[in-house]
Amino acid sequence: MIRQYIYFLLSVFIFYTPTYVNYSIAEDEQLLPFTNVQSETGIPFVGEIGQAATWGDYNVDGWQDLFLSNSDRGRSRGVKQESGTQDIQRSFLFINKNGHFKDITGETGITDSRYKTATWADYNNDGFPDLLLGTKRAGMPFMLYKNVDGKSFEDVSEEAGITKKGSTAVHGIWADYDNDGNVDFLQAGSGLSFLYKNNGDGTFEEVSDSAGIGGKHYGNSALWFDLNNDGYQDLLIVNKGFNNMFLNNKDGTFQDITEKAGLAGDESWNTSSACSGDYNGDGYFDIYVTNIGRVKTNALYKNNGDGTFKDITLKTDTSDVGDGRTCAWIDYDADGRLDLFSTNHLNPNRLYRNLGSDGFKDVATQAGIDKPIDVFAATWGDYNLDGFLDVFLNGHIGTALMKNSGNTNNSITLNLIGNGSSTNSSAIGARVELNTVKGKQFAEVSGGRGCCEQDMLPLYFGLGQNSKADIKVKWPGGETCLFKDVSVEKVNRYTIRESKCDIIPSEPTSIN
Repeated sequence: MIRQYIYFLLSVFIFYTPTYVNYSIAEDEQLLPFTNVQSETGIPFVGEIGQAATWGDYNVDGWQDLFLSNSDRGRSRGVKQESGTQDIQRSFLFINKNGHFKDITGETGITDSRYKTATWADYNNDGFPDLLLGTKRAGMPFMLYKNVDGKSFEDVSEEAGITKKGSTAVHGIWADYDNDGNVDFLQAGSGLSFLYKNNGDGTFEEVSDSAGIGGKHYGNSALWFDLNNDGYQDLLIVNKGFNNMFLNNKDGTFQDITEKAGLAGDESWNTSSACSGDYNGDGYFDIYVTNIGRVKTNALYKNNGDGTFKDITLKTDTSDVGDGRTCAWIDYDADGRLDLFSTNHLNPNRLYRNLGSDGFKDVATQAGIDKPIDVFAATWGDYNLDGFLDVFLNGHIGTALMKNSGNTNNSITLNLIGNGSSTNSSAIGARVELNTVKGKQFAEVSGGRGCCEQDMLPLYFGLGQNSKADIKVKWPGGETCLFKDVSVEKVNRYTIRESKCDIIPSEPTSIN
């Protein structure tokens, strides 16, 4: 009887053991920890209640600059007002000077500190990324700062027509949903979400109802991605309660396919964020959502390639604890497989290393990135141009610029520039297919994700020990550029221009 019980336990263990058990300990030993370099890179204390974070090369010099915000109520520093509270700086723009940062917020004209979320996109196709800011103050509209030649910013919110009030604006996500060459955005809100169409003349028109996404959404955030590979961006709005998946009809309208797609989640959910990435290299973007509250799980949805998704959370052991703030798909170890990062309110962060065959393993503690906890925004980008993705963590229990120690793997970063006519200059929505002897990788230029952040616009690919790759770019305007046998040994940075369909090495400007 005892022997039978032992056999039973062994069979259960074998049946439920994830696929990553076949990977050697030697692979795990390649992991080098992240290091917090916030102070030594010149980023000071930025408030106690961190909110948003986003990388953006505002002056187009090849170095990723950093926007941060907080919801601090003046408990640490500032000037007392008549109300008894303190008026302190809540928004920060740091210029990146060769991997060292300087606060230039005031001198660039960014003055209103009420705004807490931020995303970058070149809305007027002049070659410089502009800044969209949102706030969690009820009834306050978004703010649009026009980038003036990479030197300063001008508030153009009123003239642009971004004046819609009536809900708590949570996150602004850019996408050229109608592929007219002008980048539009969704204002995700708790109560109502608004879709703003870019008219191409510096103004926007609110078209939520006519586009078919009107009505109440108790939205916490949203995500644009191409669900079915038809070249048009589809929209996921994540809510308190059931989530909503809208398919782009390619005529300026959307249809709700939530039930058919299998992405509704559960009525008891409070979904705080969503992120997309093709973790298995099949050419279709998969979805991860984080939940917070009484829910006991996050969820990983595998794209079946037919307009539907399958919940594979338990199979992949990526459920976490249902205490989620934000998430991101990134190849942190540059091995050519997308890994999954998620943060929690009262629990440690998770870094699920992709081991192939739907196998993941949490290595956050080993990688030294399990803290700080309660991170609202985790923005990923290669701030020091060493060929590995770093991350700034901004939250309510601390901030940190976590430098990736890297390894011996090769990588490539692609800065895509649309022609500013049929494709927006920021190339948001452009899709890249990278092919090596080891397989394929796919990525899209994103206008925002997660709770309240955006990663750097250039696309990053880890390549393991591959030395050459074929690169195909499909632009939102319909054109395709193909480059064969591109050298990808060690650290590689290229710029791809749609107007000339060429690929050239990216050389950053050295700043004194």
